[in-house]
Amino acid sequence: MLQETHFKATAIPKCENKYFPAWFHTPNPDWNVAGVSIALHKHFCHTILSSEVDPRGRYLSVISIANVYFPNQGQSTFGTKVLRKLSKFADGSPNILGGDFNLVMDPILDSSSGKSSISSVSLHQFKRDLVDLGLVDMWRVLHPGVRDYSHYSHSHNSYGRLDHLFISQMLLDLSPKSSIDFIVWSDHAPVYGRLTDHTSTSRASSWRLNDNLLNDV
Repeated sequence: MLQETHFKATAIPKCENKYFPAWFHTPNPDWNVAGVSIALHKHFCHTILSSEVDPRGRYLSVISIANVYFPNQGQSTFGTKVLRKLSKFADGSPNILGGDFNLVMDPILDSSSGKSSISSVSLHQFKRDLVDLGLVDMWRVLHPGVRDYSHYSHSHNSYGRLDHLFISQMLLDLSPKSSIDFIVWSDHAPVYGRLTDHTSTSRASSWRLNDNLLNDV
């Protein structure tokens, strides 16, 4: 998953990669801002029955895999809208929701400043919405109590884990693995997630999240 691709609607580049042959994009048609993309691995067996895109380039859902780029303000309201759309789109299927959420789930563990960019009430509501949809924080489930960050804010001189992979609880049976890479060429670090279907004869599928791109619905 990629966020803040900044692709123009009239000039989306052709992505040719032998490992990720299937690409889906949603640009912002008016400005060279926002934009998200999803790439599916060649060993990920799938059939595209439907997809849903945000016309302003902040949301893309394909076969219950959603990529989001939350705005810097109104994250809770935006999140509620996205989760409602995902719930209707998935229709009971397991979900994977990833992207740049521009918020920390636990201010104490996920922010070097110990502060949240949204109110405690709004954060509680967003967490409630995730629970109602049966989604869990993949990285946090695997790393309870650990402090690690995916974003550095130059303006606030602080680190935060703003980039998340939320998965349906039923997917926890698929030997999940998740890690946060280093912040190198961007102010965000890539976040990786892997699920392995041991009952399948095909190779394991991976979902990758490179997390520094998205904004407003």
